[in-house]
Amino acid sequence: MVSTEHEVPLELIRDSPSLVTRFLTELGVDPPKHTSLRVDSSALNETKVTEHHCDSVVLLLNGDKVVMAVIVEVQLRFEKDKIYDWFPYVANLWARRRCPTTLVVYAPDRKTARRYTAPIQIGHPGLALTPLVIGPDAVPVITDPQVARESPELAVLSGAVHGDHNRDVLEAVVHALNAIEPSKTVVYVEYVAKRLSEAAKRELETLMTMIEPERHSIVAVTNYAAGQADGQTVGQIETFRKMLLFTIEHRGFVLTAETRSQIAECTDPDKLEVWAQRAISAEQLEDIFR
Repeated sequence: MVSTEHEVPLELIRDSPSLVTRFLTELGVDPPKHTSLRVDSSALNETKVTEHHCDSVVLLLNGDKVVMAVIVEVQLRFEKDKIYDWFPYVANLWARRRCPTTLVVYAPDRKTARRYTAPIQIGHPGLALTPLVIGPDAVPVITDPQVARESPELAVLSGAVHGDHNRDVLEAVVHALNAIEPSKTVVYVEYVAKRLSEAAKRELETLMTMIEPERHSIVAVTNYAAGQADGQTVGQIETFRKMLLFTIEHRGFVLTAETRSQIAECTDPDKLEVWAQRAISAEQLEDIFR
């Protein structure tokens, strides 16, 4: 089953294809002159019998002409047989697009990244494929709130890679969340939280109070700001209850009748807020109400 840890980096690239050109530059590759970027189909088929599906493809275009094609693969762990997929990926896309084609591998684990940097020897003299590997060192440490807002997708990656021992990085993640599509907030927070220690997760939960509810809440609850300003405790309770239930549902937890009743009967906005924060990174439903 495909995991959140695998899919979220791809979603970040789909949202911001310019991440690819930024990382190419970081890895010493000068992208050709281009006017736009486009995420392309990941199906790389050379016949109707054999099918190859990479994780993602980003095209660099100069006007209407494709000037470079980039295959993006996410590797969370080392798989020795994976290299046998990559050369067909590159060859098929190169033949289809008839332009320079590169392979970029995102490996957030340092050991995994190091193992994938070795050239893949095909056997033909002079023919080898060396993946361009984005390891932890290629992901910038983002601590500036303004930078996080300007490049929220990159800030989320930074949080997943560098947030474990850097509170400023986690704070930047929250600023980034205030600049993204609200519906993606829970998914991105869950992705970052899965790569953090328990202490860092708790820190992130605390920082999530900085989310701007009136514009970028986990759910669009319009009465939150008014409730805060006017001291309307009832409005706050309803807001946190909706946030909690939304997050629990999105995380895939199944509410028992007893737990649903516990949430419905709670009239303490502070307790509901704590539960909503815990729901973002909890490993199991019971951890939310500990």
